[in-house]
Amino acid sequence: MDRAQQLACKTAIGCCCIAALVRCVPAYGEVVLRPPTSTDGYLARLLINETPFPGERGWVSEADTKAAMLQILWVLHSRIAHVPPGYRQVELASVTTKDILDVITAGGVHGQCDGFYRKDDGTPAVVARVPERLGSLLRIANQGKPGHFARLIDYAQGLSSAYFRGGIDEADRFAGLSHVGNTRVTGRAYSWMQDRDYYHPGGDFVKIPDAEDGSLGGNRFSTLKERK
Repeated sequence: MDRAQQLACKTAIGCCCIAALVRCVPAYGEVVLRPPTSTDGYLARLLINETPFPGERGWVSEADTKAAMLQILWVLHSRIAHVPPGYRQVELASVTTKDILDVITAGGVHGQCDGFYRKDDGTPAVVARVPERLGSLLRIANQGKPGHFARLIDYAQGLSSAYFRGGIDEADRFAGLSHVGNTRVTGRAYSWMQDRDYYHPGGDFVKIPDAEDGSLGGNRFSTLKERK
């Protein structure tokens, strides 16, 4: 091989190496969540766990899933900060606390938020299905140009981190609700569950109807009857 051929070969190899390097470097920033041991990372996992992503039952749109995440956070916060007159916090949250993680984990593995609980040493934990689904969502989110998956995961983490820094910036759409039909209600939502006719939170909870956007992200939100 003469000198010209050697130079051409080296150039070709160099170009191949650069091309391979370009293919290996992501064109967009990687979507990540804060560690599950952090308070905002744990809360973000709950918001993701409780809402649908594209291809899953209950999926309507990105805006719908984001609205569901926001309202779930408002439910949890309201059980701490907006207990209505005539009610005790323990009736709404199963605990008396100012810690949102206590509200999430109340009742154990199959308690208030199914699959989210505390270990015997008090450490917040989740059942295996939660990280399994999250791993799938993150893999999809990190393929190619950011889309629904990336934006939804980023939104959940941003909402959670902002909450622990200073609360919730976005409005509670149910805050001003005063009537459901002829029933006087407290306003705000204090419960959510899968939007199925055969599910009902019971007690003094009142399902918020479609006319008031009570169904978001495959979940039906409920407020409370007004107590005098």
